[in-house]
Amino acid sequence: MSQITIRGMDGADLGAIVRIARISLPADPVTPEGFARKVFLDQNFDRRGCLVAEDPVAGVVGFVVGHIRKHPIEDMPDDSKRSWIPLFAVHPEHQHRGVGSRLFEAVENWFQTEKKEATLIGPYTPNWWTPGVDVNAYTDALGFLSRRGYVEAMRPLSMDAPLISYVRPAWITERHEKLLKEGVRFEVASLEVLPALFDFLLREFPGDWQRHVREVCNQTLASGNSVIRRVRVAIEGTEEVVGFTHHDGERFGPFGTARAVRGRGIGAALLAQTIEDMRAQGLYAAYFMWTDDTAARLYSEVGFRESRRFSLMKKDWSK
Repeated sequence: MSQITIRGMDGADLGAIVRIARISLPADPVTPEGFARKVFLDQNFDRRGCLVAEDPVAGVVGFVVGHIRKHPIEDMPDDSKRSWIPLFAVHPEHQHRGVGSRLFEAVENWFQTEKKEATLIGPYTPNWWTPGVDVNAYTDALGFLSRRGYVEAMRPLSMDAPLISYVRPAWITERHEKLLKEGVRFEVASLEVLPALFDFLLREFPGDWQRHVREVCNQTLASGNSVIRRVRVAIEGTEEVVGFTHHDGERFGPFGTARAVRGRGIGAALLAQTIEDMRAQGLYAAYFMWTDDTAARLYSEVGFRESRRFSLMKKDWSK
């Protein structure tokens, strides 16, 4: 084990990193393009936290991606005291030999040198992979992290739904019709609604959702379309946006409603309309990566079922 070298990752390591990920992380497809986009092109990429373990004979046998935030996300609450490990893996032939421990010791030393107060496994924005460690696919990783002092902070879940058999529940249709009578309008996003949409996002969901929706809008406009059909909005009163939803291919969301209007069924109506949009486009399934058990109850009523369960693990350095 003393021959293992821990060093910052280079572009030449990409092939080995992807091969290790494909073997060690079978539930999470990792491609060269995806890794380059989420790691090498991330604005916080730093070789002091993105490390590989190199064996003199076998070459790269493990890696860890560690981030600290050097560039804040617009309007997001300050999280500069946090650090993140969104992805790590060791080749199966080199597991249980201390390789993972060496990688974590190196990245955690960097976090502590930078005076970070906590490390989270998973939910790094903007380029996260999963909302934690899959509790069914990676039980060994959970044990490894527990031994290193990480504890579970929450248990998010992923859900998916077949679209071919989707039928809107009657209660959503009734709620939708009632909302229309109350003056709520449901529309695909036009150019004219964009200022009100981003006022809503800034007020209700500041941070990464703004960036995500902006990217979707820019992609649509760059393709020559002036109606952003992947985004839907709910409007009430004097042109005030009170809810939105969107999809990116088969990936549903994020979506949300203003705190002041929750409980009226606006979110359910938006969800159903977007699912119907996706079905009309010929998509066969809808999925999303992250929700909690409270929101999952609404999703389950329109046909979504749990597909994966995660443990979001955290280590507190301030104690």
